[in-house]
Amino acid sequence: MSNERRFSPRVSMPYPARLWGADADGRAWKEDALIQNVSGGGLYLRLHHDVQRDAPLSVVVRLSTTPPKMFPLLRLGARGVVLRTEPKDDGTCGVALEFSRRRVF
Repeated sequence: MSNERRFSPRVSMPYPARLWGADADGRAWKEDALIQNVSGGGLYLRLHHDVQRDAPLSVVVRLSTTPPKMFPLLRLGARGVVLRTEPKDDGTCGVALEFSRRRVF
């Protein structure tokens, strides 16, 4: 029996993304990253910034994998909160983000 609790399917693709938020001291930051997986409810990726659980983050993800000249560029813009963080051996931090607002454009 699976412990899967997702309500929407998850897609595992290295989509390029830009995230921004504020650290624990209130200093603004932004970082480019690759999404490891995304669903209708959230996403998972690795960051070099240390983020805390429940921290608000904003993200823009390029969902198109074809060159923009062939088809219009498809993007996801979202705001969300950090559900969990997982320190990794390479110094990055795995971050699960739950969407509170999202829009595809």
